[in-house]
Amino acid sequence: MNFSKSKDRQNSIRIIDVKKGLSLAILFAFLSVFTTNAQSTPEPPETPKTTTTKGTSYSISIDNDDDVASNSSVSISISDDSYKFRASYHKSKNDGVKSILLKTLGKSNLNINGNTYLWSDNQNGDEVFECKLTKGHLRMYLDTEVASKGFLDKINTLGNDLKYYISGTDRKKEEAKKAERAQRDLERAQRDLERAKRDLERAKRNAKDN
Repeated sequence: MNFSKSKDRQNSIRIIDVKKGLSLAILFAFLSVFTTNAQSTPEPPETPKTTTTKGTSYSISIDNDDDVASNSSVSISISDDSYKFRASYHKSKNDGVKSILLKTLGKSNLNINGNTYLWSDNQNGDEVFECKLTKGHLRMYLDTEVASKGFLDKINTLGNDLKYYISGTDRKKEEAKKAERAQRDLERAQRDLERAKRDLERAKRNAKDN
């Protein structure tokens, strides 16, 4: 009997089966890779690095508008690395301001050019302290990172003395006003606390009734 035709068919079937198996294996491998990639959590982008600087600042401004002739403005700004004082006032107060400055700073490191009085101190080419007085204007700058604590305290006191003189306010009256404001703030905080306690008790009673 002739089996050639039957053998060819079997060989053909085996070849087809092999191709199907190979195709299925490739398909399963592809699906496996795709599923793994789909289920994996994408890596989040790197957070950009940022640098922050710490610092505190305090500033106060006082304006006196009693009349045009005595109108004055004072600004004091204190930060971690500097002390700044700026003031403008009527020229009639200039001699008084000059007297306060000379009493505190003296004539050391003082340069006089006409109506301009300039106190300055430089270290290694860097400006540490400068106080410039002209008619009706005063500006002070101090590098607090370089200056000694004693000199900083002196400039703080000087700035306060100038503030009271230029603005025409009285130190005792100003301190009394501050104490009065602090007392009002304290009383207001106490009232808010009592109100919060009453609200809490009311909420507790409502919770029990429900």
